[in-house]
Amino acid sequence: MKLIPLKQWICDSCGEIIEKPEDGWLEWYEDKNTYLQAGFRIVHHGHASPRSPYSKCQYDGKQLYSQNKTLLDDNLADFLGPDRLGVLISMIETRKFADIKEIVCIVRRLHFPYYEEARQYWDDAKRDGFFDGANEYWPFLKRTLRAIIKRYGES
Repeated sequence: MKLIPLKQWICDSCGEIIEKPEDGWLEWYEDKNTYLQAGFRIVHHGHASPRSPYSKCQYDGKQLYSQNKTLLDDNLADFLGPDRLGVLISMIETRKFADIKEIVCIVRRLHFPYYEEARQYWDDAKRDGFFDGANEYWPFLKRTLRAIIKRYGES
């Protein structure tokens, strides 16, 4: 799927493109017993996607409540830009997470150009040995992400 970097995302629920930030929603939940936050997702909000109405894309708050979890969410557009990157980093510093990799992935999806599109091909690149010998940051560089898209997205 071809995406406009930092302007379009893939819905974690229906798999369709979120065409613009205003149509997206960042959501997650907190376990009321452990206070661990988890379940970070980018989903459609406020309209129907081609295959699924938004209400089916978003978490069901009542269902989460019955599982002793509190729904946390906000407009996707409210997490974009340098000031909002600061908000996300502050969350990482001050909150507890079931899996820190979830929120780190969200930061990459919202703030690393080409990451959202390249991650569609991540497994193919891993199987192909594309990352062999790479250090911990090389896979996330803009030029690397563009190379992944070019190599695996256009084949």
